[in-house]
Amino acid sequence: AQLHAEGVGRIVLVSERPETYRKATLPAGVPVRHRDDLMEVQRELQAYRDVSVIVYDQTCAAEKRRRRKKGTHEDPNTRLFINPRVCEDCGDCSVQSNCISVEPIETAFGRKRRINQSSCNKDYSCAKGFCPSFVVVDGARLATAANQGLDVAALAAELPVPQIHLGDRPTNLLFTGIGGMGVTTTAAVLAMAAHLDGLAAATLDMTGLAQKNGPVTSHVRLARAGIDIEGPRVPVGELDGLIAGDLLVAAGAETLALCAPDRTRAVYNAQVAPTAEFAIHQTQSFDTRRLARTLQEAVFRADGVDVSRLAERLLGDAIYANMILLGHAWQRGMVPVGLDAIERAIELNGAAVDPNKTAFHAGRVMAAEPSRFDSVLRDEDAVENMPLDARISFLAEELRRYQNAAYAERFRRAVAHLRTAEEELGVGELRLTREAAESLFRLMAYKDEYEVARLYSAPEFRRALERQFDDPGKVSVQLAPPLLARTDPRTGRPRKMIFGPWVFTLFKGLSKLKFLRGTLLDPLGYSEERRRERRLISEFESRLAVLASGLTRERHGLAVEIARVPQSIRGYGPVKAANIARAEQRETALLRRWDGPVESPDPAPWLEAAE
Repeated sequence: AQLHAEGVGRIVLVSERPETYRKATLPAGVPVRHRDDLMEVQRELQAYRDVSVIVYDQTCAAEKRRRRKKGTHEDPNTRLFINPRVCEDCGDCSVQSNCISVEPIETAFGRKRRINQSSCNKDYSCAKGFCPSFVVVDGARLATAANQGLDVAALAAELPVPQIHLGDRPTNLLFTGIGGMGVTTTAAVLAMAAHLDGLAAATLDMTGLAQKNGPVTSHVRLARAGIDIEGPRVPVGELDGLIAGDLLVAAGAETLALCAPDRTRAVYNAQVAPTAEFAIHQTQSFDTRRLARTLQEAVFRADGVDVSRLAERLLGDAIYANMILLGHAWQRGMVPVGLDAIERAIELNGAAVDPNKTAFHAGRVMAAEPSRFDSVLRDEDAVENMPLDARISFLAEELRRYQNAAYAERFRRAVAHLRTAEEELGVGELRLTREAAESLFRLMAYKDEYEVARLYSAPEFRRALERQFDDPGKVSVQLAPPLLARTDPRTGRPRKMIFGPWVFTLFKGLSKLKFLRGTLLDPLGYSEERRRERRLISEFESRLAVLASGLTRERHGLAVEIARVPQSIRGYGPVKAANIARAEQRETALLRRWDGPVESPDPAPWLEAAE
């Protein structure tokens, strides 16, 4: 109404819940549109010559989580889960949702995506990504310590109490982390504990953009009664203890300026949360190991702990990571506040009292006896850095499961032929062979209906679900099957449909028909997408023959780049088609630099041998 009174010609209200405005009194001519229509609304207003305004109504993601904890906001009992084997890491889910809860995860089959269930605000917009890897889990309960058979309180009771020392100057502590993950709350709990212990305390919070994993820091200065604290900010070079929930923030220039190599002790979360850069550009410009080295060089001592994973496995929510870090730092003697005072402060805070106490004591146990959590932190999907021979065998075995032994042998022959040519150069590390093997595997293991069905039928999928949830409840899958899916007029893509638990019986039967793949009897193999995928394989095999026949030391680096191109071909349907077009442009540009013929020998030698 105010905008209307000020003369704005066009006003559109866009909301995540437009139905709440049906009974509202709005100025005449103000439409209420769903947020999914935002791009269309922007295009409409772009053509309007005078002043226009979009009023966008949506509750902040962090605020939703806070309200849900207090029981004042609707909390749907439905979660999304990404099947990592079906995921192609195309990034379309991040493009559609622009959500930082969709995170990268490294697997034996390359980088995939996962949903951080701790930071997910159940917006579900990531499921708009054109991908069959999204699983809908109704009635789900996240895995917790009850499943792990650990009595954290009993383990902590056996630990010695560290010596606490407060000198004639303030003790300076700094908490670092990201928005929405409890950094300022943990600092406030510590400040209250200091007050209960009769100490003076001063705090200063610097908050960031929670929805984009923005940096957050909390300065906490503690002193005995009668000792002056001159301002809440930790002075440059006078930091005693750094409790870092996020390594990227901890290794930043502002934090490092407070550190002193002969004074500062640090404990940090070894897992780095992705930034908004990953959601927008599908890439991360930081290296975790380099960040850790930077921090370690700036302080007297630094201990890295995988507290995010410990919090998820033990308590079902990574938000307790900061309290685990506080417990770790306290057990190391970095926090000069009494144990009883900290426990009482957690009680006075009144939020998730028992889990927070468990988290604090888990941090103490991790500091004193980290082996107690080996079973909890054991990662069945840990990625090995395989030698080349082992990697080729691993991929060939997967292709055997994908199709048959002959198909796997075709892969081996193609890679072996190129490897012989590269070995003759004597270049040392066989980078070309490794990149070619990864690319050829990606092309040969294209995820058609048979493969998606096989991956959903595999026991690995059920194990992944059970690691995430104590009780997976009702499990459904979002798919856009050919012939059944209708086109969404808003996006021009096939619209995904939800298939209930019965679909897993269908998957099991469909996976057994993989022997039809590529034959004349394959009813699913005649689409343009499937024919193009098969052509890509033969084209790349021919390309490898060209690289092998014309390989020189001068061309080796260029050959590696050409061999790597197919690794960018990811996704399904229209997403994959767009990536194929970009990959072909990239390959064409590289081949212009390749001196010599670009047509391959006909036939490729390993195909001739296979026949």
